Amino acid sequence: MKELDLRKWHRNVGIVLAPLLILQAVSGIFLSIDWLLGFHARTGEAIRENIPTLIVLWDTVLVRIHYGFGLPGSPYHILIGTGLVWMVVSGVMIFLMIRARKKRLKG
Repeated sequence: MKELDLRKWHRNVGIVLAPLLILQAVSGIFLSIDWLLGFHARTGEAIRENIPTLIVLWDTVLVRIHYGFGLPGSPYHILIGTGLVWMVVSGVMIFLMIRARKKRLKG
């Protein structure tokens, strides 16, 4: 694949992937904070009584976003995983092409 095409695909996939990764990161951060505050022993399992309603609501929403919606969540996670693999592979390929070009220019 030509470097220009590779860069174009790398950018386009990154733009699609960015909001999904932000959703995953933000939901993961807040779920981890809930866990550190002692609201859960593990995801979705309350260990405290009288948890504020707003935290229960947000936790339910964040668990759905982070872990998916069952069967419909599987394509979402497959998309994110495949996109991340593509970003890494294409990024390494771009890096190697730049490095090879620099070596040719020096030599």
